[in-house]
Amino acid sequence: MPQLQDIHLDEALTHVSIAYRNEDFIADRIAPRVAVRRQTDRYYIHNAQREWMRPSIDTRAPGAESQELDFSLSTDNYFCDDHALAAYVPDEERDNADTAILPDIDRVEYLTERLLLNREVHLAARLASHTSIPETNVAADLPWDDPASQPLVTLSQAANTISAAVQRRPNTLLLAPQVFEALRHHPTIVDRLKYTQASAIGAQALAALLDVDQVLVGRASVNTAAEGKPAVTAPVWGLHAYLLHVPSRPGLRTLAGAYTFVWAGTRGAQASGLAVERWREPRRKADGLRVQMYYDHKITAPQAIHRLVNCIQAG
Repeated sequence: MPQLQDIHLDEALTHVSIAYRNEDFIADRIAPRVAVRRQTDRYYIHNAQREWMRPSIDTRAPGAESQELDFSLSTDNYFCDDHALAAYVPDEERDNADTAILPDIDRVEYLTERLLLNREVHLAARLASHTSIPETNVAADLPWDDPASQPLVTLSQAANTISAAVQRRPNTLLLAPQVFEALRHHPTIVDRLKYTQASAIGAQALAALLDVDQVLVGRASVNTAAEGKPAVTAPVWGLHAYLLHVPSRPGLRTLAGAYTFVWAGTRGAQASGLAVERWREPRRKADGLRVQMYYDHKITAPQAIHRLVNCIQAG
């Protein structure tokens, strides 16, 4: 909690302040949000055995019965855990704060940022640990920061694995920042794009080369230092890459590698699922603020994802 001497500065600027925060979160672009009416429920899985793709005899003799077919239908479940963080604004802080300090807004933004960071970390951990997701250990051959490596071959093989398994082409490549830098400077990729790129190779040019709709760079970082110690930051997405199929929007009978089920039925929840609550604590002479979100990161089609680990050399 800020001390009184920290919230009043002589001649403090009212239009400038400094904040260290993450530039971007990409969880929603990897596991699209699905708003649900209940905290826990089941969803249907159509055609898990690919019966819809099986050729069949459909000729019928006069007076004969038609060939009878049916398809498989199964279910799985989700449970949206409660994720919430709270803070208090003492009356003394509010009464003494300069114009540049907005105690309530600053608290809500801070709590929201921390909640979204946790969500990004949770999704990264889920994708990194799910045992049913096919995986390639890039370093077992040559890491991509080695000029002799063949990242285009590795990514093409991963794409073919996904297409063969789920009959959808992967349309999204997620890269940790250091992995992105290694790819955009790899001699093979530079050579392929040298006549089409007038400037440095970016995510859009890389996406066109790899025949995916988007290349996402997971730039969010976590501070791994103990509280009160100088910050030590590390990328949330490690040294990994993920090739996957992400639908343009969630829907019925729509394949997705992962979804984020978000319970928006809780009191005060916005369309995003985030809810902000305020209450008075008379004994503390303070107002309480809580930011809350119920969600579940669910790997709905692990074969629509390919995990590429140890893409570059550590260190």
